[in-house]
Amino acid sequence: MSHETDDTADPASGASGRILIVEDDRHSLITLTKRLERSGYEVHVARDGQEGLELALELNPDVILSDWMMPRMDGITMCRSIRENQALEGVYVIILSNKHETAERVKGIDEGADDYLAKDCAGEELSARIRSGMRIRRLQRELIRRAQVDGLTDLWNRTHLFERLDQELRRSQRYRQPITACMIDMDDFKEINDGLGHLAGDAALRHVARILRHNCRDTDVIARFGGDEFAVIFINAGEETARGVIDRIVHDVEMKDLVYQDRPIRIGLSWGLHEADLDAQPAPDAVIAAADHALYQMKRARSALRPD
Repeated sequence: MSHETDDTADPASGASGRILIVEDDRHSLITLTKRLERSGYEVHVARDGQEGLELALELNPDVILSDWMMPRMDGITMCRSIRENQALEGVYVIILSNKHETAERVKGIDEGADDYLAKDCAGEELSARIRSGMRIRRLQRELIRRAQVDGLTDLWNRTHLFERLDQELRRSQRYRQPITACMIDMDDFKEINDGLGHLAGDAALRHVARILRHNCRDTDVIARFGGDEFAVIFINAGEETARGVIDRIVHDVEMKDLVYQDRPIRIGLSWGLHEADLDAQPAPDAVIAAADHALYQMKRARSALRPD
């Protein structure tokens, strides 16, 4: 799993990022598109504010470059709608307009635009403002990433897991695609900490995290749930498919002993799966609870088989 953004880049120009141009004037649209594409940006276009808002929700661009006056929905109304939508938090919006009055500039900023430029501004100034917006956007993304990632394993954290699960459940219900949750617990983790120390326990957690990343798809959501527990959300995958992946993970963990300070550490995993019933419109916590219950049943069955 990668936490990197999917920005495009032109090594020659050093520019990267996704820009959405919202403009109803064909000549201006073509001119802006060619200029930005030559600079190495990934450029998408919309012809009015309504289409711009819809594309913004679909693409989550880094920067939106928007005209003020447009049919159906103008740039300021679109900007206001963007600021009211949590999914578009942090998108950098630059309003372009022929209005030069200070009051109009102030209105644009007050309605949520991050920057305001005259349409007849020099190309160099526009490029500089976009570069500034991209720098701010990258910093925001990095701050968001740090808040969503577990510092020890570099997997997603529990908060992000529930946010993504909520999104993916809605998507799965809309497109009727299966989604399966898996809860994973490291067996006898306390013995590793008590016998070899907490640094050995940290190494064991990172070892399992690497195996999870190796076996899961980039589209799956892998998280450290807390302590020695992990969670995986298998996107567009039923329980049978998920079970095949978990079998490979368990095999790799059992066959690839971790060597810590010249001492091998044997690690075992217990796990539980639950495929969401999309007809029941389940909540994220209910899906996780069902997978956690399946995990508990496995651990209970294994405990019953152990000799006293």
